Order: sequence, then structure tokens, then C-alpha cells
Amino acid sequence: MASIAERCELLADAFEAKGVAVRGNLAPGLKRDEILRLVRPLNVALPEELIQLYEWKNGHVDDNGWMPCVVFRDNVFISLERAVEQYRSIQATYGEDSILAADRIDVRAALPISLLHGSWDVVACGAHLFGTRYDHPVVRVFQGFEMYFHSIAAMLDTCTAWVSSPNWNTGEGLSELEEKEIWTRLNPGVFARRV
Repeated sequence: MASIAERCELLADAFEAKGVAVRGNLAPGLKRDEILRLVRPLNVALPEELIQLYEWKNGHVDDNGWMPCVVFRDNVFISLERAVEQYRSIQATYGEDSILAADRIDVRAALPISLLHGSWDVVACGAHLFGTRYDHPVVRVFQGFEMYFHSIAAMLDTCTAWVSSPNWNTGEGLSELEEKEIWTRLNPGVFARRV
């Protein structure tokens, strides 16, 4: 089974093969102790996959859209420093009134890894109600909470499959039909769980 770093490399390769030069904009990865130091004030226990993601690369040098970026579907991979800032924004917006039974995720134990215009992809680092077989699903936070991927590994595999498709293009991605076929093949039941 491929590591998180290997999966990230495959995704970056897929973007590069399509002429999206993401590698020049990726920030160097962080050491494990630096990752843990940065998130310590949040009191969130990071899963190993999340640590490995930021050991690979620390988001982008420019994640504001001026340079090519690695995107997870449509959200831009952000640095851990920005993730900590965005965590606080999510808490201000959702955290105080969040109820596990309603939101299906403990927002206080969810760290963002990507964003776009008020939409975040967060990794469930604590309690969630998306199913016991998913330890740390990736959840889209945008006017609610929806599981998008079973795990970081599944997210990376799915995004690589999308970008690697001969039908994918920079401006439009894939047709909705092809995107959903890949999505559900690599994350079975993901749409059935949406409320």
C-alpha cells in the first residue's frame, strides 16, 4: 500500500502531466516536532496520515490563486500555519454551536487542510458519526458538514484519478458523471451518507 507521501507525489505528477506546474509552488515539508508544536495550542490529536501530509509538503508558497496549486477537488491545499488560522475561523463560525448529533463531526477536533471561498476540507481528528469504519474522514464544511472522502489516502487517490483522466482539464475538471463515478468507486457509499 502506498504511503501518504507517495500518494501526494502521484497527485503532483498528475497535475504536472496536465501542464499545471504545482511543484514550484509547494512549500517544503515540516518535521514532525514542528507539526506537533504548531497544533499544540488547538488541543487536537492529529492522526498519522495528517502528520505525513504536512511532512510531505507544507501547502503552497502562494495559495491565493496566483500560482498553480494542488487542489483536493476544488479546494486549495493550505499550509499548517494557515490551517491553524482557519481552525480558529471555523470555531468562530461553527464551533460554539456545534452539536455532534446534528453536525456528525466534533468540529473542535477537526483540522482544515484545504479551502476555497469560505469552504473548508477538514480531517476529523476526533468523534464523528460518519461510520465506525472511517477513522479520520475528510469532511467538507460549507453551509453544513458532508463527508467527502473516507480518509486522506482515499482523497489523494480520488484526486489523482480525477486529474489523471484523459477527460480532465484545468478549467473545468471532469464531467459530473465521470467525477461521481470515480468518487463513488474510491469512496463507496459517500453520497448515501449525506443528509
